[in-house]
Amino acid sequence: MPRAKLLLLLTLLVLLLLAGYLALSRPQRETLKPIFSADSLAVMGIEISQADNILKLNKDGGHWNITSPVKWSVEDSRMSLFLKEVIQENYSTTPIASGKQALQDYGFETGRVLKVKALNGKGKLLREVWFSNPGNPFDYFRFAGSSDVYQIRQKVATVYLPDFDAWRSPYVLRLFSDQMLSIKVSHPKNEYELTRKGNLWHFKDRIEDFEVPPGNPTMGKLLNILAALGSYSILSEDATPTPDSLQNVACAVTILQTDRQTRRITFYPYGENYLMSVDTHPGKYFIVLFDTVFRFTRHAMLFRSREGYPPQ
Repeated sequence: MPRAKLLLLLTLLVLLLLAGYLALSRPQRETLKPIFSADSLAVMGIEISQADNILKLNKDGGHWNITSPVKWSVEDSRMSLFLKEVIQENYSTTPIASGKQALQDYGFETGRVLKVKALNGKGKLLREVWFSNPGNPFDYFRFAGSSDVYQIRQKVATVYLPDFDAWRSPYVLRLFSDQMLSIKVSHPKNEYELTRKGNLWHFKDRIEDFEVPPGNPTMGKLLNILAALGSYSILSEDATPTPDSLQNVACAVTILQTDRQTRRITFYPYGENYLMSVDTHPGKYFIVLFDTVFRFTRHAMLFRSREGYPPQ
């Protein structure tokens, strides 16, 4: 064989061996997949449980709601984070550990495991995932029925617990000015009615009768609280007061809506705060601060003042 051809073959052989070595020594590209579903729109129901506590969520008309233990609107920002950090989160398909001992080492044999189920629109289970954190910066998870353990670079097991108060929207009632025709208020020091005509409100009680000036700050604060009437605390069933203990009414509000429905809000003294009941949630009592009640019990004179001017 000619010397030139031999050198060429040797060169090609060296290049092939070098290419093979580089291919073997190069780190394998990490494969990422979504934990629950590549199509997040397919997820229409979610169940979150820990031990005996279960929270059920359902998507209806593009909006998520709590369906159990109590029907309620979900807190939008929390739901958005959950969808992003859990449902739509990707993970490396390479397990960090596997086997029965791994499940014990990573805390999957304790009652603190957080179980998340994703369901489709027909209620069929898409996937069930268990999350655990034995005290590390990030969480670990396993798919139900599997002994492979994976890592997720998010906090799930200790953040997204099935706590109703943590998931529910704080709003008990939301009514805006153009949804109301009148607001009647009764409290120990006065009774008055506010009626709306267009964008103007009229104040009337036993003594006063006048148009509320546009931009009146007292009227503005009252409308603002009705647009976001809420509470972060609901009395538990065992702490619910008896009707006899709620005879002392601090303030009662009756609202006539433009659709002719009537809404009723009642406030009762409760230690340093107040209990609030709203007819949209019968049998439930919400703890509110004094400022909420104070918005409704202002003096007539304060409804007369114009924006930027003291009351006359």
